[in-house]
Amino acid sequence: MTTHVAVELSPADGYVAWTQRAKALAREPGVPGVAVRMALLATYTTDFLAELLPLAGARAGLTPELLEFPFGQVEQVLLAPQTPFREGDYVVLAGTHHDVTGTVDETVNRWVGLWDAAARSGVRVVQLGFAPPAVDAYGPAAWHAPQSLSYRVREINARLAEQAAGRVLFVDVEQLAAQVGLRQWEDPRSWYRVRQPYAPDSLPWLASAIADTIAADRGRSARCVVVDLDGTLWGGILGDDGIDGIRVGTGPDGEAFADFQRYLRALTERGVLLAVASKNDRDLALRAIAEAPGMVLRVEDFTYIVADWRPKSEQLQEISDKIRLGLNSFAFVDDNPAECAQVVAAHPEVRALCLPASPAKFAAELAALPWLHPGSLSSEDFTRQRSYQALAAAERTATTDNLDEFLAGLEMVATIEPINSTTLDRAAQLIAKTNQFNLTTRRHTQTQVRKMAEDPQWFAATLRLRDRFADHGIVGVLLAEAVGGGTVEIDTLLLSCRVIGRNAENNLLAATAEWALAQGSSRLVGRYLPTARNALVRDLYPGHGFALEAESEQGSVFGYDLSGGALARSPHVREAQMQHGY
Repeated sequence: MTTHVAVELSPADGYVAWTQRAKALAREPGVPGVAVRMALLATYTTDFLAELLPLAGARAGLTPELLEFPFGQVEQVLLAPQTPFREGDYVVLAGTHHDVTGTVDETVNRWVGLWDAAARSGVRVVQLGFAPPAVDAYGPAAWHAPQSLSYRVREINARLAEQAAGRVLFVDVEQLAAQVGLRQWEDPRSWYRVRQPYAPDSLPWLASAIADTIAADRGRSARCVVVDLDGTLWGGILGDDGIDGIRVGTGPDGEAFADFQRYLRALTERGVLLAVASKNDRDLALRAIAEAPGMVLRVEDFTYIVADWRPKSEQLQEISDKIRLGLNSFAFVDDNPAECAQVVAAHPEVRALCLPASPAKFAAELAALPWLHPGSLSSEDFTRQRSYQALAAAERTATTDNLDEFLAGLEMVATIEPINSTTLDRAAQLIAKTNQFNLTTRRHTQTQVRKMAEDPQWFAATLRLRDRFADHGIVGVLLAEAVGGGTVEIDTLLLSCRVIGRNAENNLLAATAEWALAQGSSRLVGRYLPTARNALVRDLYPGHGFALEAESEQGSVFGYDLSGGALARSPHVREAQMQHGY
């Protein structure tokens, strides 16, 4: 949970409110959050921005340690032979439209070249895009005139965003400036006086965008939004007003509720799961979702629906159990402050949003929070909703209580391949977010995973799984190192919660054992490091024939003698033939 001084804080609250709360935060000892070390390298003064970043970080679940450098020293710091950075740091690279003095190619090449320098130091880059100028000599024709500064800035942003995919994190400052308004975004007086380009009230937006991007990269985003029905998806009380009496789709409030539903559906399209927790009669609620005129969302848009008269905290626990996601992955949205308070009291790890009175503000209120920042999107994000629907379909169509028969009927096909440029983002995303089926929960950064994948002493592979219902995409990662002495040690073994119980991990372990034998190794070592969330894999290694070798409060070490050959694959998971790979 974030500290109380950051709760319900919005970038729209402005610079004065943010500086006041930033000072209050500095007086709070031991604020919880994911520790990150963050450097600011900019062509402008960053003092005012740096003042707000600890607060933006706390709001997003981070505790940033800031490294600041004089402005205009970007190349000097990144190219210095004695780097001030360490593995896993983040470096924020930032410029302004004042830096665009040459061609588009020259500007893009400058910043992309700096990415390469940062990568050599093992640092994760956060590249800020450029805000266009508020005043352009080409006036209304600026966006269509290639000679104008506005046109060049837009082209630079598009090129940087395209090249950032799979390499660095990109913050779309142009889009932020459009939200706030270009004339309100920058402050020429501040630029000329102290080389600080932003208007004070723009700084909370920029600080939030940086912190939210890093938080998403560290797996802090909410993965499931749980919504109420009455007063949240529609106006009125279903039990009192009936299906024909609720307001959605027509009239001022009804149109606002429908647009909020469109926003929620767009979230599902990029991989956020949607569920319902409502105090209502279940049959009536399902009928309303399916039949009420003006409804945008349908039953199939929800991963799980709970409608009964239990406390909302119990409803959320049921949803968590059924979809196999921890409650710390949930954002709860309700119009009733008492319901939000009850959920947070029972489950402090749940992020709760109590909606304002006007449905016209619902989407903006939810969008302004850090929990739903998408970070880097992978192809699996866009198919996640279909994957969960397929899992539900598989359970509904099961005609046997025999697990072997059920698994055989899924007709599963696995693809195991080395982590490469096209799968690196997804592998890093899984490492950052997976908690339940994760033997060690070591949080390697994307830069670290790339180095492992490029090192011949490492086995670094992903597992892609499909069945007769859907292609679930990349759902597993295994990292193992040849540590010498004829031993290969498994550093990371994880599976997405979507495919727990299908025995696909057998194939990953078998592929690792075969690689170890090919290296001339005779022993495979695995570790189980217990957490509050991964108890279900406590006995995984013994279940595959590994012998316990050491045990302590910090975890257990298991060994497998490869002299008898590799481990067995699952008989229910067929592997696709690969021309290259493991």
